[in-house]
Amino acid sequence: MSYRPEFEGAALIQLNGLPKAAFDALVERVAVLVLEPWDAAVIPPGNDPAYRRTVFGAGYGLLSFRVDEAAELIRIFDILWIG
Repeated sequence: MSYRPEFEGAALIQLNGLPKAAFDALVERVAVLVLEPWDAAVIPPGNDPAYRRTVFGAGYGLLSFRVDEAAELIRIFDILWIG
């Protein structure tokens, strides 16, 4: 099964400020997540396993998302880049 990525409000705004290298790394990570959305850590406190977080860009980026199994979507809601 392959999921579709969807960038929500704040994440869309955060995309605009990413440098090209960060954007490319984000795209690479999302390409893996659409095939394996559970390949990410549960966001603490860990009550809902659908909410996940993963790193990208050699650890300089942090991507937070929710897996929507019914719609087969990865809903990306936060992107952080410290590079």
